[in-house]
Amino acid sequence: MRPAGLRALAAVCAPAAVLAVGLLAPGTAAADETAPSTAEFSAESTLSGVTPGVLTPDSDGLTLTGTVRNSGDVPLEEVRALVRLSGNRVESRSEIREIGVNEELYWGSRPGEGFDDVADTLDPGQAETFTVTITNEQLGFDASGVYVVGVDILATPAGGDRDRLTTSRTVVPWIRNPDELPTVPVALLWPLAAQPSLLPDGTLSDERLAEDLGADEPLSSLLEAGAEAPVTWAVDPDLLDTVDTMAGGYQVTSPDGAIDGTQANTDAALAWQQQFDDIAQDRDVWMLPYALPDAGALQQHDPSLAAELTQRSLAAADAAADELPATPGAAWLDGGSFTDEVVTTLAEAGARTVVVPSGAVGPADDDGDADGGALGQITAGDHTMRVVAADTGLSSAIADAVRDGVNPDAGAVDLQQRWIAETAMVALDAADDDAEPPLLVAAPPVRWRPADPIPQSLVGVLTSTTWIEPVGLSERIDAGDAPEVSPAPTEGTTFLPEANIAATAALRDDATQYSTLLADPEDVTTALDLATLRSASTGWRDDPDTGVSYARGITDGLTRRLRQVSINVPESVTLSSRTGSFPLTVTNELDAAVNVRLEVQSENPDRLRVSEVETQEMAPGEQKLVEVTAQAAANGRVPIEVQLTTDDGRPIGQPVATVVNATEYGTIGWVIVGGAGALFLGAILRRTLRNRRPRRRRRRRSPEPPAPTAGSVLDELPAEARPTQEAAR
Repeated sequence: MRPAGLRALAAVCAPAAVLAVGLLAPGTAAADETAPSTAEFSAESTLSGVTPGVLTPDSDGLTLTGTVRNSGDVPLEEVRALVRLSGNRVESRSEIREIGVNEELYWGSRPGEGFDDVADTLDPGQAETFTVTITNEQLGFDASGVYVVGVDILATPAGGDRDRLTTSRTVVPWIRNPDELPTVPVALLWPLAAQPSLLPDGTLSDERLAEDLGADEPLSSLLEAGAEAPVTWAVDPDLLDTVDTMAGGYQVTSPDGAIDGTQANTDAALAWQQQFDDIAQDRDVWMLPYALPDAGALQQHDPSLAAELTQRSLAAADAAADELPATPGAAWLDGGSFTDEVVTTLAEAGARTVVVPSGAVGPADDDGDADGGALGQITAGDHTMRVVAADTGLSSAIADAVRDGVNPDAGAVDLQQRWIAETAMVALDAADDDAEPPLLVAAPPVRWRPADPIPQSLVGVLTSTTWIEPVGLSERIDAGDAPEVSPAPTEGTTFLPEANIAATAALRDDATQYSTLLADPEDVTTALDLATLRSASTGWRDDPDTGVSYARGITDGLTRRLRQVSINVPESVTLSSRTGSFPLTVTNELDAAVNVRLEVQSENPDRLRVSEVETQEMAPGEQKLVEVTAQAAANGRVPIEVQLTTDDGRPIGQPVATVVNATEYGTIGWVIVGGAGALFLGAILRRTLRNRRPRRRRRRRSPEPPAPTAGSVLDELPAEARPTQEAAR
């Protein structure tokens, strides 16, 4: 891996470097000069101009311009820039990538010509420009090839000895007959993507994207530089959705609530959107998987989730492609993610093309060519995908130029010279072999943010280099068959941590639960599905904690909304008959209609059975009594558990326990009343029969009643009150 910062362009602060005394072969270095060993003496230099970019026998010479800055703590005196060069041709393309950081490669010497007295004194932090020129004769190149040139910075620290403080180097081709070189077909992918920021409610989590959309900002520079260039656009539809939201007026979340975005940012988003729509009408546009989920991390930590999100992201890309004249089904992987498992997941989800680094592709069998070119095909089960292997040299030159800390002017020059040199070596090799040069595909970092003039430099070298033929990638893929290849995963990829995948899985579960709760979930489901894809995006790899916060913030919001649908269960309920019902209260405090069910589980189904409760549709803000019917087989208390669920049985909140008291009072009461009545009637009948039998015996003994005796109580009654004989009987 190449070091970050200015070391990708030049050897910076080389306190222990050595100087050559003659032209050295590759892999050797001189050892008769040493740089200052005191850290307080240091300088940094960069090259900001190489003219011409290609040398020929007719060239007047070579001019190198750049800047030197005193990065130490003490003044530097007698600061001078001198040309350094090697007369040995670079032998391989891989060595070109090492020139800026490896002084053992083609270190060369100072020819004594071509220098510039930069400054008598350079104070700490002060910078000055330099220009050095050397003639063709002084260069001494006489064979077509790529050579290493550069500039040494010498100075005298106060109170010290004159020494070399730093060296900046680059490459330049010397071509005897450039017009006779075969043309090298080069396809350049032009990615447009951003770290996710759109939330499912339409607000933004931050304004980083807004900062990139303004005039002269990176995403605007990409549109302008690529607008007229023969490039293949590779677009993340999440970026287009976010820009569309901003273009209509947007809000940004904050601890105090949503804040309106600025009108200037809205105008910038609208202008960017309109410009992209114009470009997409007649250009080669690929629609990438929505939000570019981290396929490698998902496959590693949760294969089932990987399959689900891969299918969703490609389906969302298909939908976005339908709105534009774009090609769907293209995936973009880093070398570590290009595994058999990921390939199978992509193929089964409908991917048709996958872009990977060339180092991650191997031959399909032992007899195959390890360097089979930029295009191949791979088979996974019943599915076949085209593989686009991005050229390491051209792609790394772009990545190094846009790396953080690299001066844009210096990055643009380094990018230009490396592209010229690498394609020149391909053309020279093809000419030596009397063969057609292979297709080269360049793939910048997916979320690159090149500052001016880097994108302009890239387009310039693509379109103006004599031996480069810009080609469209889609037309090359469709042109014919490609050799069978297989994954050869590379080391060094930093996947999303397991915590991010777990947060995504939790968001997926809560989003599904909330969507199934709603009576009309269509728009909400789509928004939550896309947010789930964003939570697993490769855009969080450099900032995984923020990715976890993004997912958990949405999950917490869903949890709060789910709590607004609740059930009220009393401590106990009573059944007054063998089969009865009791009411439970369900409340919907949401601003949307919901469908809910009650699942009631009896601890002892043999003693108490509870009937299934029908789905209840509840309007926003509605409170409803839901009748639950149960059947008791015996008296007693039976614990039950009440769970509020969505229509498809997903639980809402925690289950609530209560007790059903089965008395069967009505039935037993009727039995008791009936039994008592029967006993009462039996007693009356028995008494009646008992009373009748003695009276019949008395009639047989005394057929006529005796006459009243004197002094009877009857004598005291009035005559009309005395009973007659018939009444007395």
